[in-house]
Amino acid sequence: MTLSMSSSNWLDFLESEYLASYIKDGGSAIKFAVPLEDDIAATLSTEIKVRATQLGYAVAHVDSGLTRVHMVDQLFFSVADQIPWRETVQRVVGRLAEAERYAPAALGDQPLFRRLADANELDADFLLMNLRRKIEAHVFRNKRLAKDFRVAMTQLAVAELVGAQEATTVHGVLTDWLCGRNRAVSAVKPYQIFTRITRTNARYLFESLLVWLTFAGYSGLMLTIDISRISVVRNPKDERLHYSKAGVLDAYELLRQFIDGTDRLENCLIVVVPHPDFLDEDILGRGIGAYEALKFRVYDEVRDRILVNPMASLVRLTGAEGVVK
Repeated sequence: MTLSMSSSNWLDFLESEYLASYIKDGGSAIKFAVPLEDDIAATLSTEIKVRATQLGYAVAHVDSGLTRVHMVDQLFFSVADQIPWRETVQRVVGRLAEAERYAPAALGDQPLFRRLADANELDADFLLMNLRRKIEAHVFRNKRLAKDFRVAMTQLAVAELVGAQEATTVHGVLTDWLCGRNRAVSAVKPYQIFTRITRTNARYLFESLLVWLTFAGYSGLMLTIDISRISVVRNPKDERLHYSKAGVLDAYELLRQFIDGTDRLENCLIVVVPHPDFLDEDILGRGIGAYEALKFRVYDEVRDRILVNPMASLVRLTGAEGVVK
């Protein structure tokens, strides 16, 4: 007997018990939400996005039909491409200036540090030197950030402070590196970055991104990962990605690693949205039974005959109110 709960009830629970409190307070969690109806699958990520945005979260959605979700670097690139990097840098610089009790800068064409100096009746060079030191102390020397990540954020923050044109140039180069649009190391060498983002270091950059978002004033990161595409057995040749059986197992292993590493994540809620075939326990199929390392971590070993546990790692969702057998 399989029990499910309505998607609206589950979303209410997700918002009240996780987004509004636990995740915002520094926690992390990974949930598997299996929509048993097509219309729920089509709207679930959008409904989560609306609720998370209202609570101050940065939001990202990864589609396994467009992103190779079995490769952590590709997953990171997809998330990074949805982050408003310029806004996060502006928020960080603004918070550092606020901590010094500087009055907000007026709008204008002059560099930010000059507008701040005018607003506070301070020498521009003195203010620039002071805020550079603050950026160095709170960003460049922040050991919670991976080295290349904090170097990149330091360069972006200083560029934002110094001038509009320089900020645009630095922003373009470094965000191209962060989002995987330009993977040539030569492009970022002038900014003291000497490594590519690969499967060996992408996870550390993802963890650094979470720290950076909260430092910028966000409640955290709300990430939905639609893995329904990996359940497709035969390649339909529809210009979307197709996964071999090995790719499916790699994707499950990546999710297993995220589950085991939740203590390294901060202010992060990941909701994985599979196809209903994911519930298949056949070891020869593409469902959860094909990879026991993941199955043993998310499958409900104890099941109530009447009630669904909304806090379970895996929840089956339906459009009907109440419980469905």
